[in-house]
Amino acid sequence: MTFNYTRIALAALFGIATLKAHATTLDSRDKPFNEYSWVTTHNSYEKINQNLREMPAQLNDGVRGFMLDLYVEGSNPRPEERIEVCHQKLACYGPLSAHLKNEFLPFLQKNPGEVVTLFPETYVKREHIQEVFNTLPELSSVSFDPANFAANQWPTINQMAARNNRLILFTDKREVAGDYWVQGKKITVMFDQDWIVQNHWDTLGNVASSIESTHDWSCPTRWGGLALNTEKVAASTGKQWKRLVLMNQFHPGTSTVFDSASYDNNLTYLKRRQDNCGVAPNYVGINNYKSGEAERYTAALNNGGIFLHEGRNASRSQDIVCVIPVRTGVVNRKANGCENDEARSMSLSGVATGTRIQLFDSGTGNTQDDHITIDVKRNIGIGERVVIPSFESDASNSNYQAVYNRNNGLDGKTSRIVIGRTPTDFSDASVAFYEGTNASQNLDCVIPFSSSYTMKMKSNSFGCSNDEIKSARIIKAKAGASFTLTGHPQGISTRGGRLSRFCATLPFPWSSRASIAAIQTATSK
Repeated sequence: MTFNYTRIALAALFGIATLKAHATTLDSRDKPFNEYSWVTTHNSYEKINQNLREMPAQLNDGVRGFMLDLYVEGSNPRPEERIEVCHQKLACYGPLSAHLKNEFLPFLQKNPGEVVTLFPETYVKREHIQEVFNTLPELSSVSFDPANFAANQWPTINQMAARNNRLILFTDKREVAGDYWVQGKKITVMFDQDWIVQNHWDTLGNVASSIESTHDWSCPTRWGGLALNTEKVAASTGKQWKRLVLMNQFHPGTSTVFDSASYDNNLTYLKRRQDNCGVAPNYVGINNYKSGEAERYTAALNNGGIFLHEGRNASRSQDIVCVIPVRTGVVNRKANGCENDEARSMSLSGVATGTRIQLFDSGTGNTQDDHITIDVKRNIGIGERVVIPSFESDASNSNYQAVYNRNNGLDGKTSRIVIGRTPTDFSDASVAFYEGTNASQNLDCVIPFSSSYTMKMKSNSFGCSNDEIKSARIIKAKAGASFTLTGHPQGISTRGGRLSRFCATLPFPWSSRASIAAIQTATSK
């Protein structure tokens, strides 16, 4: 048996990661399993390719798919240890039985809601697998068995957890697939070509590079007779389940942290590969899983997200700036990988009706500068892509309503993002004032139009200028609401004066409808 002393030394140096993990962030665990996506590590056992983290640490960090190469070590006198996890037998990383017993089983036992998938590349025979399973009867208690679930669709994660069917075992050899019996209990190994599709793994090129032109983002199928858009699992399975999709995104020969972060695992290129594949992946096979944005990418596939794009019209030819989870509050741009002053458009996937998205030029959300309010009008599915082509225009359609308050431009200048809920009343009614006629020139200020009050234009908390305003735009108002503007600070009507006083009058009872219009106000009577 081959020992890897470097592995032992590094484990001692960095410490062993705890097996108790934070649950994968999912908005719902009641969708069929084929509607989820998971970070999956290629050559999972090779720490040099996985940010120096061994598989227990990967589990702890949220990795849920593992690609393992299995070889027979014939000189080992212990049959249960003859299958070793190796890389082309050039470097071996211990018996498969040890990894199962000491890493995967403890994790599943301590995290009863999590599901793990193993993708062994098997250079072993069925009898060798049986020898390993004979020493691990506890595998039967967590093994995923399709026979335990209905034929019409994949079970949900909650259903898999309820039956404790949470370790999915695939193999690339039909002769190794099937049911194994240990002490009267069953362990199921599934033949991958019956259940999944995947793209070929070598299109990025054998050797890692940070040069974009060396990368090929096309998506040919790995199995010639099995197109990536094959919808259903093999008829021989007895199921009508949808096939799972494994999207490979790595260099098979070498990989570097810098390459993975800059290109392979970059959000833009993960999405580009997905677009070329034509299907959303359930497993995203990568090297250096903590480099780049694979975790944000899979989170958006699972829960939906707000994608900010570098170009207008959410152009696929330009970079994706970042993807933001749909969570109420001010967005921490840095935590979500968002660059300041980069976004020029947006696309929405998996965003619920009633969601309000506001983008500001001002980092503090000052409404005296450019800002746009986008209200989502229907439930946008995770598989959909609704585009907001620019942040510098109004829009109203069946998907969303956008109201833009212009000063000197917002595309490529967004500095603050706020996510909330669209008010169901008129508490957000407002009026915007401009320095030029017909709502032109600079935006002077935006003031509330949701209650009756009077204010002076010179000294107020909204930043309005005295003697500067020439026009106004009603952003939102109740039917019957009105306001008056006078050139005298005491509200006295003057001829030829400038705006110095604002008085809003709201109707009672409140009306149930709003109007949006652009108006030019008179400066005197």
